[in-house]
Amino acid sequence: MKIALFIPCLVNQMMPEVAVATLSVLEKLGHEVIYPEGQTCCGQPMTNSGCFDEAKSTTLKLLNAFKGVECDAIVCPAASCLVAAKENFHEFDDSAEAQSVINKLYELTEFLHDVCPIASFKKPLDFTISLQLSCHGIRMLNLASPSESMGTKFNKVEAVLQPIEKLNIVYPDPVDECCGFGGTFAVDEGAVSAKMGKDKAQAHAATKALYVVGFDPSCLLHLDGMIRRQLLPIQTRHIAQILDAAL
Repeated sequence: MKIALFIPCLVNQMMPEVAVATLSVLEKLGHEVIYPEGQTCCGQPMTNSGCFDEAKSTTLKLLNAFKGVECDAIVCPAASCLVAAKENFHEFDDSAEAQSVINKLYELTEFLHDVCPIASFKKPLDFTISLQLSCHGIRMLNLASPSESMGTKFNKVEAVLQPIEKLNIVYPDPVDECCGFGGTFAVDEGAVSAKMGKDKAQAHAATKALYVVGFDPSCLLHLDGMIRRQLLPIQTRHIAQILDAAL
C-alpha cells in the first residue's frame, strides 16, 4: 500500500524517535511511505481551550497538506492527535475532498490490526511490557474495550503485539485509568494532573515490567516525566518502537 505519514507536532518536536520507528515499521512491512509537506498542529490545544477561530486556520492548513495526495491510507502514531484531526476536519470543512482525507485516517495500531495485520515477526523480545491503554484510543478509536464497558471485551493493542515471541504483556492496576495528561487539562489542573500521573507511573512500575508501552506519545511523555522524577525502575516506549525491534 501507499501510505502518507501524519506526524503531529508533539511527535515531531518532542519524540521524533516515534516518527522514525513508525516509518521503519511500515517500510519493513513492504509499504511505500510518503511524507506530505506542510503538516502542522491538529488544533487540539486550541479547541480544548475554546479558541475555535485560531484552531480553524491551523486545522485547515493540516487538512490541505493531505488534500489531493495520492495514497491508500494516512497513518498517525498518536491517537489523541488523530481523533482531534478527524473531529476538527469534520467541523471546519464539509467538502467531499475533506471527507476523502478523513476516510483514510488511521492510528498506527488501528491500521496494523484492521487494515494490514503483520504476518510474522523475525525477532523474539524476551522482556515484560506494561500496556498503557490511553483514554482517546480506547474510548474514541475503539482500540480496546474500556473497563466500564459491559459488552464483548477486545484489545487490538494486545492482539498486534501478542505474536511477538517471548514478549510478556501485563497491565497496571487499575488497567485503564487516565494518566492525567488530558491535553490542556495538564496545564489548567496541574496539581491534579501530576497526582494522577504519579499514581499511574507507580502502577506501571509495580508490574515489574521493563517498559511502559503505549500508542499515545502525549501520555507516554507525561508518564516519562513522572517516572524520572520518582526514579522508578521502568522506561517508556511507543508501540512502534517495540514492533520495529521485533521486525
